[in-house]
Amino acid sequence: MSDSANSTSSNTLSVALVAPVATRRQTLVSVLAGTQLTVGKEYDTYPTASDMPDFAKARCGIVIVDLDNDAAHAIRAIGDICSRNPAVTVIAYSANTDSAHFMRLAMQAGARDFLIEPLSPAVIAEVFAHASAHRADNKKPPGKVLVFIPSKGGVGVTTIATNFALVLTRESGASVVVVDMDFELGEVALGLGMVTTFSVVDALQNPVRLDREFLSTFLLKHSSGLVVLGAPEPYNYYHAPPDGVGKLFQILREEFDYVVVDAGTCHSYIQETVFDLAATLYLVTEITFPALRNTHRIISFLSKMDRTGGTEVIINRANSRTGEIDEKSALKAIGRPVNWRIPNSYAIARSAQDTGNPLALEDSPITRVLTQMARAACGKPATAAGKRGSGFSFFGSTAGAKVVET
Repeated sequence: MSDSANSTSSNTLSVALVAPVATRRQTLVSVLAGTQLTVGKEYDTYPTASDMPDFAKARCGIVIVDLDNDAAHAIRAIGDICSRNPAVTVIAYSANTDSAHFMRLAMQAGARDFLIEPLSPAVIAEVFAHASAHRADNKKPPGKVLVFIPSKGGVGVTTIATNFALVLTRESGASVVVVDMDFELGEVALGLGMVTTFSVVDALQNPVRLDREFLSTFLLKHSSGLVVLGAPEPYNYYHAPPDGVGKLFQILREEFDYVVVDAGTCHSYIQETVFDLAATLYLVTEITFPALRNTHRIISFLSKMDRTGGTEVIINRANSRTGEIDEKSALKAIGRPVNWRIPNSYAIARSAQDTGNPLALEDSPITRVLTQMARAACGKPATAAGKRGSGFSFFGSTAGAKVVET
C-alpha cells in the first residue's frame, strides 16, 4: 500500500485520507484547508488487514474513507480500521446523493459519520465537532486482548484460559470478559457451571444488529464478576460472517479492560483477526511429541508474522512423570524459553471439570501459577499483596445478562 505523507507528526487530531482517486483526495484537501484540521496522511489504496500495524503508526485521530472507487473494499477497510483502532473516528465519504445503502453499511462497519458532496468548510466543521465530542467521551484506552491457543487438542487450553480469566478478575479488580471461540464444542461456560442460551455465534451471525446493547443480551455473569461470552450449547456447523468478528472485538475492547479468548479451534480469518488484536498470545503445550512438534510449528509461523515478541509459552502438566521426554529435550524441541509451567494436578482439575466448580476458586498449585500469570498480565508484582478486586457491573446494568451462581 503506497501513501504520501504531508506530515508525520504525532498530532492525534490530524486526518488521514483514504481515496484511490487523486482528484477526490485533492477535493478533500482543499476543503479541509478551510478548517482547523490538518491532513497527516494520504493513501491512494484501501488498507488491508495486513496494513493495519503500519496504518496505526500514522497516529491520525480521524480517517476519511472514500466509498466511490470500490465500496466493498472501502467498507472492509473501515471495519479493519475500527476493529483495530477503536479510538479512531472513521468518516465515510461519497459523491453519491442516493447513498443510504452504503451509509448503512459504513455505519455497521464502524464509521461514525458520513460526508456527501458537495462539501463545504461548514459541513466539515460540523462533522469535526461530532468527532471531537466522540473523542472526548472515549478517554478509556481499549481493553487488552489476551489469547490462549492450544498446540493440540487436549492440552488443557480451555481449563487454563477459563481459570486465568477468573483469577485476572480477582487480581486486577477490573472488568474482564472471557470469549469461547470454539464454536462446535466450546466448554468455557461448562467449566464455570453455567449454561449458554445465546452465544458468540449469535453475535457474529447478526453483524447488522451488533452493538453494545445487542451484545449484552448474550452475556453471562459469573458470581465472581467475570463475564462470559460462551460457545453454542447445541452441536452444529457454525459459520460466522467475516464482517462480524472485528466489530465484536471492537465492542468488547470498548467495554472491558481485559478480553480473554479461548481460541480453541477457530480458523482462517477469525484466527487472523484474534491474533492481530492480541496483546499477548499464550501458547499452551505439554511434554509430548505431537504437542512439542506443533508448538515449534506455531512459533515458526508467528516468527514469520513478527509476533513472537508478544507470545508466552505455557507448559501444562509440567511435572508429569508419565512421559518419555525430559524437559531439557522439550525446550530444545520448542526452540525458545518457557514462560510458565503449570503443575500436573489431575485430581483437582478432574474434580473441577466434573462439578463445574472452577479450580481457581480454591487454593492449589495450579491456581498459584495462574495467579502469577494474571498479576503479570495486569502489571502487578509477582508476590500477591494488598486487597483483591471487588468486581464490577457490566455496562452499568445487568439487563439481559443471566447471573449463575457456582
